[in-house]
Amino acid sequence: MLTGSYRKRLEADLIRWVGEGLVTAEAAGAIRRSVAAEGGFKLPGLLGLFGGLLIASSMAAFVAANWELIPRLLKLAAILIGVVAALGIAARLDSRGSRMGADAAASCGVLIFGAGIALIGQMYHLPADWPAGALLVALGALVVAALLRSNGALAIAFVALCAWSGGRWQESQGALHLAFFLVYLPALWLAWGRQNRLVHHLAVLALAFWLVMVPGDWVGRGFDYGLLAYGLAISASFVALGAMALDRGGLALLGCCLPWGLFGFVLMLDFELIRILDLYGSRAGRAFWANYAAYAAAFAAIAACAGLARDRRFAWPLALALVLGLVVPLVFWSGLATGLAGKVVVASLVLGSAIALVVAGVTGGVRRLTLAGSGMFGLAILILLWQTIGTLLDQSLFFLVAGALLLALAGAARRLFARLARPAGEAA
Repeated sequence: MLTGSYRKRLEADLIRWVGEGLVTAEAAGAIRRSVAAEGGFKLPGLLGLFGGLLIASSMAAFVAANWELIPRLLKLAAILIGVVAALGIAARLDSRGSRMGADAAASCGVLIFGAGIALIGQMYHLPADWPAGALLVALGALVVAALLRSNGALAIAFVALCAWSGGRWQESQGALHLAFFLVYLPALWLAWGRQNRLVHHLAVLALAFWLVMVPGDWVGRGFDYGLLAYGLAISASFVALGAMALDRGGLALLGCCLPWGLFGFVLMLDFELIRILDLYGSRAGRAFWANYAAYAAAFAAIAACAGLARDRRFAWPLALALVLGLVVPLVFWSGLATGLAGKVVVASLVLGSAIALVVAGVTGGVRRLTLAGSGMFGLAILILLWQTIGTLLDQSLFFLVAGALLLALAGAARRLFARLARPAGEAA
């Protein structure tokens, strides 16, 4: 699916190319028609989706208002008829070529099925096991997503899957829930062949949700700073996977790892920077098996991204940014972060990682990397101005040295780009 930002940039490029004589007006018109044919959401289908959801909500409210007056068998029949009718309408609309309408009807059918599970449990006073109900919803949504090619049903399946796994994780007080993959892998296989960005993002977020639960019940048993290193390594792995998908092209689902990985990477590093400003927060934290596994996966993904990338102009600076970020927790574990030298090292690593992200984004033309690096650099400056590293004189000296190094780097990069831009004969 083409994004609005791509369309705007393409339109601006076409106008410029036609003006420069690189592309004829006829060719530009053909490109515009081709892009328009691919389309995104169609307005009638989108309105139909919203209308179907409103009708389903109306039916649910009507049944809830008269629930006590309706006989039990009639309630069961109403639920069954609602599910069958919605899925039947979805199949009919799909045969007529109305994909958005079929998707809306299929999604409504899955929602009615989920509501029916809850209502049946209430009617027959079944044991309160809401994770099991979420699993039934996920399985039903997967069947509908496979048979009717419904993206909405697949999205519901990912949400219900996370609810099921999260419920079991909470009940077991943080035990590893490997059964998650019995449902996730079929859902991932379906999502891989879809061209829906929402489904792709939900597939990535569902995996991230399970990975968050791997360290155990850190919510109920207390937060430990070792979790920051684990989250940083997972985020770096996501960034590397997303960058490889972007470099190779065609892997739309893996490409969704990039924005979420960058979000986690920037968040974790800025939080690590806050820690050096507080004596209590500068503690090392506890390393556990998940840290080592996450770091191994992160370095493997970074090495694959740097070594197999076709465009190394952004892959190598990106790999440097990720490695610099992963070194930050090692400084805390070494015990140096409690002293002035360690604080300077952590601040330098964070700022260096931010600059490397910007370099990767600019040289590779990846705006997300540029925005992430710029945001992390700006937040780091604000954090360092919030509380000083050592004395104000030490802070001033740190900024002076860092600024001078950046200016020297900018001058060297300008000379390098100017030399690369010379014609071959002139350079000789």
